[in-house]
Amino acid sequence: MTPEQASARAAIILVRRLIMNHGLTVEEAVTAVAQLRRREDGPHTHLVVAEAHAVMAEALVPIRKMIEAFQLIAQAAAAAMAELGRALRQNAPAATAVRRDRPAWASPYGPPPRRR
Repeated sequence: MTPEQASARAAIILVRRLIMNHGLTVEEAVTAVAQLRRREDGPHTHLVVAEAHAVMAEALVPIRKMIEAFQLIAQAAAAAMAELGRALRQNAPAATAVRRDRPAWASPYGPPPRRR
């Protein structure tokens, strides 16, 4: 969807809501939306702004619920990971000193064979 198409759909939604929620005629609603798009003041432009805020608030309700659910999941996951970390630290074997007769980088099998 292009930005122009999205803007046209938003205008249609706002016109419909102005007619249904505020009792404006089709002409009044279309004029108010057009005036707001041109950044002009009119008798009903404040209603367009109010309806735009209402549309956004309604659209954000499921998103806010999802964010709250993810917060609960994240808190539970953080608690489980902290508990796992504590359990692993308690049960970890003590590091023992290892005596080596060669450097750590040296292989016990000697140098790799050369290609000819």
